[in-house]
Amino acid sequence: MLGFWRNEGGGIAVAFALAAIPLVGVAGLAVDYMRATEVRSALQVEADAAALASAASKDPSAGSAWVSNLKSTMNQKFNEGTAIDNVTVDGQWVSTSDFRIQASADVPLTFLRIVPGIEDHIDIDVESVARVTKPKLTYKPPKFTDLDPEASDYNRLSVYCFDVAKKSDPMTQGRSQETTIADNAGTKYTYKLPTCEAGETMSYHLKNVRDARTKPKQWDNPKATQYHYYTDTVMAGGVETYDLGGYSILETVLCDTAAKCVGESQGGVIPEGKERTPEHAEQSCQSGKLMYYGWEDRPPGLGWTDRDYNDIRVVIECPVSESTGEFLVRLIK
Repeated sequence: MLGFWRNEGGGIAVAFALAAIPLVGVAGLAVDYMRATEVRSALQVEADAAALASAASKDPSAGSAWVSNLKSTMNQKFNEGTAIDNVTVDGQWVSTSDFRIQASADVPLTFLRIVPGIEDHIDIDVESVARVTKPKLTYKPPKFTDLDPEASDYNRLSVYCFDVAKKSDPMTQGRSQETTIADNAGTKYTYKLPTCEAGETMSYHLKNVRDARTKPKQWDNPKATQYHYYTDTVMAGGVETYDLGGYSILETVLCDTAAKCVGESQGGVIPEGKERTPEHAEQSCQSGKLMYYGWEDRPPGLGWTDRDYNDIRVVIECPVSESTGEFLVRLIK
């Protein structure tokens, strides 16, 4: 009987078993860590793609399709849930410009699950936020300005930055940094074009004071008969659109080169003639091209007019954008 208690042969097996636990744990930790890292990386890639696509749609109701697709893609990539469990995805607009994706999954443990006190899975959580903004447009000074020096009316042309999101502001109507560039009285203006921020577009303000070109005291007299026309320019599909209060007083023509921004009689593309309907450019103003603006200072119905749309003529280079397209979408988290 004493021999039984003195026998130490079985102790080796017990000692080995006890020692094997941390050894298996270390090996299991490496394997499970690699699997968890792989899942996290894949989940982050899918979340980033879903956030970017949802933000790029610019639709406040968008996102549900991408959220559903993200969950399905993760389950398919990891064998329909046999390698990962409990995939959850939440996508929502957290502001008017930011779309956020939050995704999580459980990665079941393999070797580590035999280690006492260790949970049977690793929690994986990722987050991605994409922001959609309008690109900033950079303009150069006009290549050419010409305001009819023989007209009876006084005309003054200014440029300003317009933010359509602030149009309802009773104080500014979304207009800022107004800068006068020319008039038809021979005034010399020294100016620097305003810098319009992302979401703003350079626009034009035409001030018309009736029968006052040769009467400087009337130009800024609030009692004088005067009219103000603001283009409040907005980019729609890369094409400039204007809001002139319903008055058809502006003609726009896209020119491939400066040499083409002259009248048709001179071999250019600018329409000529009186009593006609003004043209409006239907193509986007691409970098390297120029836009011609021809104004009629008296709209039909507001006094006599010849409708030749050349009382005020401006040629300006198309703006340079910070990014391709109408919107810039980028990850911010």
